[in-house]
Amino acid sequence: MLFMSDSKLLQQFVDSFSRLDDMLALDGAPVELIVKRDLDEWDRWQDESGCRDELEFWRPLRVETNPEALETLYARISGRFPVLYEQLVLSIRWMEVYLGVIRLLPNPPGADLTGLSKTIFDDRALTETLIPAGYVPFARAPHNYDPMCFDLNAMSARGDCPIIQFEHESILCDLKIGEHWQRWASFRDLMSDVIFLDAD
Repeated sequence: MLFMSDSKLLQQFVDSFSRLDDMLALDGAPVELIVKRDLDEWDRWQDESGCRDELEFWRPLRVETNPEALETLYARISGRFPVLYEQLVLSIRWMEVYLGVIRLLPNPPGADLTGLSKTIFDDRALTETLIPAGYVPFARAPHNYDPMCFDLNAMSARGDCPIIQFEHESILCDLKIGEHWQRWASFRDLMSDVIFLDAD
């Protein structure tokens, strides 16, 4: 694989959002992320209401956030994110996005990272089982509820760690970790795979 600078890797990863996801804004999407697009004839035919002239989509929003905003979250997870994910959350806000191999949990707009924290801790059964064991959910499997987690137990000196997928039923039903698989050796590897995926 060709070497790619961190800034270029991050930009191409974010560019993949619109290539792999339809970016349709659901009800309740933050207004800061909304963009409108006029409906063409095909869109109007598909629109059941027949009365809209435009659709709402969301787009990633560049928001530079003070790194100190992560400290409260880091205290809750007893560790740090991989460096590239940290750079991503401090510079870009987004909604949940389908990226072919994962569904990246949202980092919604706000004065701080309260929205990201709420996203991570949204499912109490998952977080109370996984986070004390050193696994931090940041995404889900593309087609089911399995959490995809940073393995903070294996954080390297370079600030990256493996991505582990956990079978969700053992956690939700029995509050214990069941089957799990390493999906990527690092967040950098995951980003590279997403960048080189072809859109459906």
